[in-house]
Amino acid sequence: MTAPFGRRLCEVAENSASGGYRIFSLLDLEGPAPEPGQFYMLAAEHRWGEAGGRPYVPRAISVAAAAPAKVGTRLDFLVEGVGPGTNRLCELQEGEEVWVTGPLGNSFSTPKQVNPEAAGAILVGGGIGIAPMAIWRRCLVERGIPLRVLLGFRNEEHSGGLRELFCAGGALCPDVRLAAEDGHAGHQGYVTDLLATMLIGDDAASAVVYSCGPPAMLEAVAGLCSTHGVAYQLAEESPMACGFGACYGCAVPKPEGGYIRLCVDGPVTSAGGTEGGTTPGEALATGRGGGSPAVTGPARRKGPSIDFCGIELANPVINASGTYDAIAALQVFGDELLADFPFSAFVSKTITPEPRAGNEPRRIWETPAGMINSIGLPNKGLEGFLAEDLPQLAELPVPLIVSMMATSHEDFSRLVASVEAREEVAAIELNVSCPNVHSGLIVGEQPAEAEALLEVLRPLTEKPLIVKLTPNVAAPEAVAIAAEAGGADAVSLINTLKAGAVDALSREPALAAGYGGLSGPAVRPIALQQLRAVAAATEIPAIGMGGISCGADAAEFFAFGATLVAVGTESFRDPRAGSRVANELETEVYDAPTRL
Repeated sequence: MTAPFGRRLCEVAENSASGGYRIFSLLDLEGPAPEPGQFYMLAAEHRWGEAGGRPYVPRAISVAAAAPAKVGTRLDFLVEGVGPGTNRLCELQEGEEVWVTGPLGNSFSTPKQVNPEAAGAILVGGGIGIAPMAIWRRCLVERGIPLRVLLGFRNEEHSGGLRELFCAGGALCPDVRLAAEDGHAGHQGYVTDLLATMLIGDDAASAVVYSCGPPAMLEAVAGLCSTHGVAYQLAEESPMACGFGACYGCAVPKPEGGYIRLCVDGPVTSAGGTEGGTTPGEALATGRGGGSPAVTGPARRKGPSIDFCGIELANPVINASGTYDAIAALQVFGDELLADFPFSAFVSKTITPEPRAGNEPRRIWETPAGMINSIGLPNKGLEGFLAEDLPQLAELPVPLIVSMMATSHEDFSRLVASVEAREEVAAIELNVSCPNVHSGLIVGEQPAEAEALLEVLRPLTEKPLIVKLTPNVAAPEAVAIAAEAGGADAVSLINTLKAGAVDALSREPALAAGYGGLSGPAVRPIALQQLRAVAAATEIPAIGMGGISCGADAAEFFAFGATLVAVGTESFRDPRAGSRVANELETEVYDAPTRL
């Protein structure tokens, strides 16, 4: 099952208190019913980011229940207000509307073998993590699968949702057992104490454990199941900004090394003993999108098409590198993505000569009117890109621009020469925000380094070379002039700004790497000024980017000399943002200032 492409508005049907949590319901008139374990990206239509610029990105919330309504589907969510985003969701009033993307992610899978003697399913939920256990329990009951439910809470206040989700006729469902650290209900202690006892039984080996809760609880559940040889599935969580594989923020380590993205490779991760779910990537292999629609591509402008360095584009809006994974998006949204692709050209995530796993989590941090990311350029390397990613990206209905980065002239040359030989590629973007291993200097910060690199690469390809400039330099126009002198066909700017944040609880750096790159509306004034300086100093086309969230923003970049604009972080909030910006450019009039 794929999610509807883009976000949609859903009305709040109810919002009520339950202990220290809130349960609110949305009426979804368009989307399919979710499967147990899936989640939605939610953002209130109004008062989202109006006070101090936060919240900015939507929040990922697991669905607790789904039921047919007179029209559409009623979706129930269990939420605890712990920050500006969840606090705003807790304040929702009946009749308000919420931006919704989903259902997203994979789902729980049923045990492979079920018989009267089998232990069936054991559901283990902790705190707010009882929500996905509720919808999964209902599904298992309907399928006649034997089950036992273990729920744990810190204290009575944090046992919200129990009555609404696990009681019938005012009484706790008979298959449910409780544990509370403060002893207010059931076993005094951890819910994993109950699981440990249950796994000692003779029938435990035939059980499958399903769990959602705090990280420490999930780690204990996985350890117990591994010790007793019991299959398990965990519904995990990690900070994310998009929900469909674009931001790479929700990375969690794999046992064998590297990382997975929970939004597309999860949130449910498993260790044997189940069947019936869709495995990561299966959508592409099996054509899960549902047929082959007429591929129309991006919306065309009312006027003539745009010629950019000899490449014909339907409109002047493309994506910023690293902010949209078209392969993952196709897995999530299916063929609808191809039928209404949001950009007139697609810029790949930056590739490097060798594979990179990316930075250690935590990778993203929300800021007022933006976010800081420290992703670390995870990619399959040149050979993996050519063999696995390029054939899929070549199926997109728009020209393909490949972004690349290296730390030496030799490695850059290998990348450019390999991509030059591929007719699927229309242009090359050079990410020069990296140090030269020979000189130790950041290529994009030194005009001489930039010009020397272009002089080496220009003879290797006839494809347009676009140099992506870093904003972390006093005079980006000097680097642009040097790039033009070396043979660049165009420049793109700005990349993210170096930034840091402090975790208020630990007083330590909020990101594992210690710092990252700031993006979003907060950087737009800087981007505009740097674009203006570069456009005035060079003759080659400039692609402007940095905080574009609507057509009015894009128009400002064109006023300062951009030939094209690129949408980046806004796509995390709205998967169709590129199309929306292009359409707004066509329908709005920008003869007067849009902000006073």
